Amino acid sequence: MGKYDIQLFVNPQAEYREYGDGEREILNQEAFAEAKEEISSWPGYEPTPLIELQGLAEESGVGGMWCKYEGTRFGIGSFKPTGPTYAMLGVLKKEVAKAIGGEVSSADLVEGKYAEITRDMVMAAATSGNHGRAMAWGAGMFGCRAVLYMNDGVSKGREEAIKSYGGEVVRVEGTYDETVEQLHVDAEAHGYSVISDRSTPEHPQVPRAIMQGYAMVADELIEQIGAPPTHVFVPGGGGILTGACCGHLWERYGRERPRLVVVEPTASCCLYESGRAGRPVKVESAASVMDGLVVEEASAEPVALLNAGAFAFLTVPDQAAVDAMRGAADPLGADPAVVIGDTGSAGWAGFLAAVGDGEIRAALGLDGDSRVAVVVTEGATDPAVYREIVGRTPEEVAGA
Repeated sequence: MGKYDIQLFVNPQAEYREYGDGEREILNQEAFAEAKEEISSWPGYEPTPLIELQGLAEESGVGGMWCKYEGTRFGIGSFKPTGPTYAMLGVLKKEVAKAIGGEVSSADLVEGKYAEITRDMVMAAATSGNHGRAMAWGAGMFGCRAVLYMNDGVSKGREEAIKSYGGEVVRVEGTYDETVEQLHVDAEAHGYSVISDRSTPEHPQVPRAIMQGYAMVADELIEQIGAPPTHVFVPGGGGILTGACCGHLWERYGRERPRLVVVEPTASCCLYESGRAGRPVKVESAASVMDGLVVEEASAEPVALLNAGAFAFLTVPDQAAVDAMRGAADPLGADPAVVIGDTGSAGWAGFLAAVGDGEIRAALGLDGDSRVAVVVTEGATDPAVYREIVGRTPEEVAGA
């Protein structure tokens, strides 16, 4: 019996075959190549680090351990600029092209060539922090407005971070999903363009564009790690990132792809339940330390990819996330200290919970030959929350 009360569902639908036409309709290398060319051209782009954790690997009894650390992405603190910002750019280019009757480049927007048009365009989304911060950053780069909807449970620090990039924040009483509903009501009333994992009639391409952008995370990991990993632990949520990682790894490695493990908080596990049901399922959610993963209903296309290709779905309690954050700050052996934000801790927490439980460890096939990669989706995006949990500031941990 392990230390935590965790749930594991090993996916019987996972097909270890080549990537098929159905999956390629959602995500494919050709569309990804366009996303990669665009995102890598933005000012400040560089691959985020892959951090080797040999001390943790030895302690955990696996052959190798790496952390794909998204806390440095474009200086924003999370993986989000690769997805929503890329999708937002596509919408802007489309709308400006309609207005001028000609083609528009991203360089045109960065240089402010069409500022008189873009300054009145509103890109809107619901957010628990990171998505909104990335959109506010992108709006500043491309010359439009970003209006972000946050439920009343999101911390003040995350609101202030969005505003620091010029984003406009609208607070909504209730859950994240109630915030999403309010967003769509207001967007229709005011003519906002919605950048989210739910498609709209005006911009049906947005969810797939977000996924193609997020595939940058998996693509960089592949290039950095050398020999393929045997397991990849990825935080869940609405499924866009996990779906992107699943599809990209599957298309790259085919039937020999790594075992992808989706990790969610026990309090909100729509992907776990969708995996068990074999279709998208809406769940009742409660508050969690991993606030950015509290989503009641997953997106249909990521669920389709995950139900066909993810090896397993794992849920962890908040204490596992807290322990992961603290453990990363006080590393083993020669491992570097890693500053992990609360939402970003899920993959690390899932790995630690799994190797600490004999039955789950065996079910996932974690042994001395395993090469494990954990995706950490954010740094300390709210320093006050981080200090409350870890007991030290991000700067103190990073400088230790």
